[in-house]
Amino acid sequence: MIGRSRFNINGQALNESATPKPDPMDDDHQVTDILVVDMDGTLLRTDVLFESLAALLKQPWSLFVVMVSLLRGRPAMKAAMARHADLDIEQLPANAALVEWLHRQRDAGRRLALYSASNKDIVDRVAKRFGVFEFARGSDGRTNLAGDRKCEAIEARYGTQFCYIGDSPRDLPIWRRCGKAVLVGDVDRLRGSLVATVTVEESFPVPRAGIALWLRALRIHQWVKNALVFVPLLLSSHVTAGNIVSATLAFVTLGLVASATYLINDLMDLPADRAHPAKRQRPFASGALSIRAGFIAVPFLAGAAAVILAQLPRQFSVVVAVYVVCTIAYSMRVKEAPILDLIVLAFLFTLRLVAGMVVIEAARFSPWLLTFSMFFFFSVASIKRYGEVRMMAARGTLEVAGRGYRSSDGGFLMTIGLTAGLCSTLVFFIYLVDPASPAYGFAHPELMWIICVILGYWLSRAWLLASRGMMHVDPVLFALRDRVSLALGALTIVVSIAARW
Repeated sequence: MIGRSRFNINGQALNESATPKPDPMDDDHQVTDILVVDMDGTLLRTDVLFESLAALLKQPWSLFVVMVSLLRGRPAMKAAMARHADLDIEQLPANAALVEWLHRQRDAGRRLALYSASNKDIVDRVAKRFGVFEFARGSDGRTNLAGDRKCEAIEARYGTQFCYIGDSPRDLPIWRRCGKAVLVGDVDRLRGSLVATVTVEESFPVPRAGIALWLRALRIHQWVKNALVFVPLLLSSHVTAGNIVSATLAFVTLGLVASATYLINDLMDLPADRAHPAKRQRPFASGALSIRAGFIAVPFLAGAAAVILAQLPRQFSVVVAVYVVCTIAYSMRVKEAPILDLIVLAFLFTLRLVAGMVVIEAARFSPWLLTFSMFFFFSVASIKRYGEVRMMAARGTLEVAGRGYRSSDGGFLMTIGLTAGLCSTLVFFIYLVDPASPAYGFAHPELMWIICVILGYWLSRAWLLASRGMMHVDPVLFALRDRVSLALGALTIVVSIAARW
């Protein structure tokens, strides 16, 4: 054994019989030298049940098997989840302040035990990770260790002389029985619910998820990508109030759908995000936002989008359906396939243009405009991947976590990205001089050629900054924060307006 931890050489918790039960009449055990710790939401800043559910999103058949096991009760379902969901216990976000305090208490001679309603196999692995617990127990395939059963299990081993560490109102009965509490989470609410006979030894408040955190999770800033639905309107000679309203509704709908798919992507991509130096701070990956809340938010966003869809042309619903299918496919498998991931990302941007075409009157599907979009956004997506590859190379990492790229692929990505970007400017010029182009209806269509120069300059500058290691964020976010990019965007709008009169 090492220190006071009671695990065998394989890190497994010793059987209950390996440690003699204290005699409640023994004076040595009348003091509260025993700390019983809850796991989900307390020791960990997440719930392994929903962590497992998120992990199974990429395994539809396993998810189906787990759902069927629910017919045999929650303990059976948790056991099935533990078997099918491959959780990286070492990466699960922990309550750092509590963990540090527990180490100090163990060093001071107090005995620590971990009790959880989660499956016992996962509980044992979590206990092994932290190395401070003399005993760990969770639900087995028959018993769900929650509520009264958890309290009874604790008392069967330690009597009532223990201090319980929890985060939920469901723990109130345990606190009433033992009389000692350490509060985690919304400590003010928990403190107000405790009876007067319960002594609070320590508290570890955790900030509640506010609006700012939700805006980060929903990627509201990414809604700017949906401004592409206005491009066909900007290029069209039929700018009417009805078209403006329709394009605006399409913008909002795509935003709601995109936010829902971002949540799904984050839930599917938790292990890769936690292995990423920057993405590990995302709300779900860091544990700042509960995975359960994410699962609840997705259908809410989808329902809101469905209400607006009913007000728009049926063709737009088809475009949205294709967008959702492609986004989920990207989240599940495609993003791990080099080059194909860039093509799909470019296609998703192009779908936004198509969405703008189908919601405005007299819209024309120009193959040149769609081809320009594919080349242009293939280049933009390549900039993002190039930045990730460059970052991994600087850190000495061979592969990009959750992607199919290696740290040595930077030169290749720059080559195909720059080539696609320059092709996009040429294709956009062909689109402008095509007799079928809406620009032919402008008073001065030749002014639109200036946009080709603007596009070529922006892409070349973006790649130059990326090659210098100065592109640390998504290129779209970079454009929103970069003064030169904003000025070029404003100039593009001015040129488009000037060409009409």
